[in-house]
Amino acid sequence: MTSTRCSRCPGLERCVSPCRHQGGSEREAAGAFPEEEEVPEYSVQVDGFEPARRGRHVIYTLIIRRGTAHWPIRRRFRQVVKLHEQLLQSFGRSSMKAGLPKLPPKVTCRSVFCGQQDQQFLQNRALQMQEYFEALLRYIPFVDQCEALREFLCSVDVSNMSYDALLDLEQALGRGGPELQVDPALVAALPKRQAFASHLGCCVICQETMEKDEDVRVLPCGHEYHFECISQWIKQCNTCCVCHSMAVAQPDCEDLGST
Repeated sequence: MTSTRCSRCPGLERCVSPCRHQGGSEREAAGAFPEEEEVPEYSVQVDGFEPARRGRHVIYTLIIRRGTAHWPIRRRFRQVVKLHEQLLQSFGRSSMKAGLPKLPPKVTCRSVFCGQQDQQFLQNRALQMQEYFEALLRYIPFVDQCEALREFLCSVDVSNMSYDALLDLEQALGRGGPELQVDPALVAALPKRQAFASHLGCCVICQETMEKDEDVRVLPCGHEYHFECISQWIKQCNTCCVCHSMAVAQPDCEDLGST
């Protein structure tokens, strides 16, 4: 399968060939594509909403699915607006005629008279957001090739995710699977947290407090984990599961090849 640029996929860096936009009538006549619409690789479910603890804004919970993995993200409506503006900037205003969906309205008659936190207004907005994301993923089926959309869907708060869910997420986002095996000695050499550290913190892998008398290691990025937890994690994926930077520096490939 090759990759070529497509004039009708202006926001994507590359289109997978054969593209559904190229030679449409000839391909349909030859039966190259099924009549049914393509099923998006990603899916979004607007799962609910709640007022923020401080301020007047409302937080929407979205469940993102890809394959067998799923993860929650929390977004304000203004973040959805920002995403839409980024897509318009990348695709051009003409993309609205080509299939880019309209954004749900910021203000309605009900919100003017009943307020921005009126339950009926928020329920209607949640339904409109669901329709928006379904249409958006039909318009941009290759999410990984659209930086703005991928960042919106895959910037995850991992603090409440289990170890298994984190592994599923890594695999779903393309960071899981076989990697260059990390030398256990390099993992064991990770520096320990300073003994006088006053902030205990929570290990995001096991969701347990990191007590002062426990073996806690610090990654180069500064994030801390139980040694037992991070040593098991690095066997699966050599990245920090908070910021996704490299957890343990690997020897150069040339050095490995010469041994």
